[in-house]
Amino acid sequence: MILTIISTIVAFSLMLGGILMRKIANKPINETIGFRTHRAMLNVTNWHYANQKCGTRWLLVGAFGFALTMFLTFVLMPKLPSSADTLLQTLPLAAQIIAAFAVAIHVEKKLSEMER
Repeated sequence: MILTIISTIVAFSLMLGGILMRKIANKPINETIGFRTHRAMLNVTNWHYANQKCGTRWLLVGAFGFALTMFLTFVLMPKLPSSADTLLQTLPLAAQIIAAFAVAIHVEKKLSEMER
């Protein structure tokens, strides 16, 4: 059950991070919050692009992660043996973490392509 709670917290954190990134995407470069990599902070164009893209995708990843967590917890877990509970609780958490890193890597790669 604790993994389900952690997965839900991660999902809401990703959604909040996505909303904040999208909100600041059209504002000047911020030293405190946002997609703050070296490439993203090189210029305002990169800053806007990185925060808009990453913010949108993190919002989607968080929403999907929350939906997956709820589906597995309330629909699938009651139908399966209790020995599968840990796996079913770990799956959405791992998927969200991997997806969040994949989005950040993808955005950073796009930024490096924009430099060329």
